[in-house]
Amino acid sequence: MCGSDTHYCSGDDIRVGDRVRCTDWTRVIVFVLGTGSFAAGYSPDWSYLGRGFMADYDKAGLVFSKHADEDLVLIARAIDETSSGASS
Repeated sequence: MCGSDTHYCSGDDIRVGDRVRCTDWTRVIVFVLGTGSFAAGYSPDWSYLGRGFMADYDKAGLVFSKHADEDLVLIARAIDETSSGASS
């Protein structure tokens, strides 16, 4: 096991909204329990699962993982919704 419940094997943080690939499945991270981060529509009610993260995969739906492994690869970083964009 090279990753953790909050980090990919590369050492990058796992963040809500990240696009990931696991073998030939792709999708998005919807919550990370270790950081208390949840996408819209997901709540801390999932905290009973302990530590880990949930991804919504195109071929499997919601899949919870206790830790990242070498098969989980970050494809694209989530857009930081907390940063302010200037509009004219």
